[in-house]
Amino acid sequence: MSHVNPTTPKESSRRRWYTPSPQLHKKFTQVLPEPLVLLFYALVIGVGGGFGAVGFRKLIDLFNYVFFTKGKSWLHPVLGRYDVLLLPVIGLIVVSIIVKNFAPEAKGHGVPEVMAAIAEKKGIIRPRVVIVKAFASALNIGSGGSVGREGPIVQIGSAFGSSFGQYLGLPERYLRLMVACGAGAGIAATFNAPIGGVMFATEVILGSFALQNFTAIVISSVVSAAIGRTYLGNHPSFPMPSYEVGHFSVYWVYIIAGILAGLWSFVYIKALYGIEDWFDARKWPVWVKALVGGLLVGIMGVYFPQIFGVGYGAVDQALTNHLGIALLLALLVLKLLATSITIASGGSGGVFSPGLFMGSMLGGAIGVAISHLFPHSGISPGALALMGMAGVFAGSAQAPVTAIMMLFEMTGDYNIILPLMITSVLSATITSTLSKQTIYTLKLYRRGLDINRKRQADRMKATYVGEALSPSRLTMTADMTVSEAWKEFSKTNDWFTHIRDADGTLLGSVARAKVLEALNTGGGSNLLGSLLPQVIHRIDEKATLADALSKMHALQVTYLLVCRDGAPIGVIGSSDIVQAYEAME
Repeated sequence: MSHVNPTTPKESSRRRWYTPSPQLHKKFTQVLPEPLVLLFYALVIGVGGGFGAVGFRKLIDLFNYVFFTKGKSWLHPVLGRYDVLLLPVIGLIVVSIIVKNFAPEAKGHGVPEVMAAIAEKKGIIRPRVVIVKAFASALNIGSGGSVGREGPIVQIGSAFGSSFGQYLGLPERYLRLMVACGAGAGIAATFNAPIGGVMFATEVILGSFALQNFTAIVISSVVSAAIGRTYLGNHPSFPMPSYEVGHFSVYWVYIIAGILAGLWSFVYIKALYGIEDWFDARKWPVWVKALVGGLLVGIMGVYFPQIFGVGYGAVDQALTNHLGIALLLALLVLKLLATSITIASGGSGGVFSPGLFMGSMLGGAIGVAISHLFPHSGISPGALALMGMAGVFAGSAQAPVTAIMMLFEMTGDYNIILPLMITSVLSATITSTLSKQTIYTLKLYRRGLDINRKRQADRMKATYVGEALSPSRLTMTADMTVSEAWKEFSKTNDWFTHIRDADGTLLGSVARAKVLEALNTGGGSNLLGSLLPQVIHRIDEKATLADALSKMHALQVTYLLVCRDGAPIGVIGSSDIVQAYEAME
């Protein structure tokens, strides 16, 4: 029986939009070596990612002007000091409606969708995501939504890379690389940090430092950063004075900062998804959720306007030690709530910037406390604000290499490298101990996609048993005779058959050779079910192929009954595992 997956008109139209042109890539590779062709593609994506980042930043500025200059001036005569209350409400309602109707994957923070495209969608991202994500996120941020701009820029750059690769008809492995090139280009341009863009794309997006990947992403990031410097200015993202990090004898402070950053990263992950679950449980229309979320953010913003948008102005103040400890702690908690509510109620924007914001507040508070308790420590409070930024990002994303390189690149000060390494690595270790999923991968894990498993170097540990099941297999009933079973086997080349009872429940599997043996020894009238072993061992569909092989070896059996929620759904045999392994790239 053939199995046909029905295609909806909507899906069909999506495929037609980006008809591949494999002959174009083939022509290029006939003229130049393929590695050089890939670098040329990376350069093109760097240009697209750079201009995309610049355009997105300008679009945010436009919406910020519309809401906080024009809109606020219209509302002030009526609402007075509460003139900002309705701005995030309006923005969130419009954004939630746009996202729902045009590109649901543009909701929330964009990095998980990029990771999902690489892991399970063969690098394919719908081209419309570029437009919808850019408009929705810029509107959300410009109207006061407490989200970041880096996540959307990553998704925009990745969507451009994917669209470009699809147009060329690139094979899957190269299409994934183009997606990562777009992600690195976006980060490089917006932070003026090409090394940071490379590290983010390799460590967070791809989870691989393979040389071919690394080289292409470097080209994209460098080109994109150059375009960003041309249009946005060649200066660091944050004001970074020359910090005093103290003598090695006081480095215990950075150990404390790393531990606290790791714990706060865990709180950040739990709060973000906990509040999202609360909103998801409400059976309200999307505009009602946006209304409630916008009002809550607006109320906080009336008294603490620093939480609106990306909030980098407050980060600058923390880095230059211009905020008191009470305000630092208040902003730390309020930013956590505001970001979680904005995303949970239908907003579109990233969690990268809020992590940096909270890290600077946490580190700044630690720095102010240390300066009061140990005035002769020789540590600048601003230095600890910087360490906090690296620590919370390293912990929440579990990407210490990216955190170290990006923050070092922003300062250019080699004196901070040792404290930066201590804080980042310790924070990532603490958070990974408390949560196996990052702030990016948890969103996918809750949808059934385990990115960490997909990235396993051992492919046998990266593949579930359920994924290796044969889509169709010869099936017989237990009440058939051996002779009848052999007649059915004679019509096929199958070596095994599934056995089901009268109710259709899967009981196990019987080999062709065993049926023939029973027939030749005079057991033709026996029931087929009698050939099943007395004990049939089971395994869950979410176990890995490595688990299945280990269990088969320990039990000295050739197959296991695969179950979903306790109910049998198939049989995994040693031959199935061999075939699955051979099919792996």
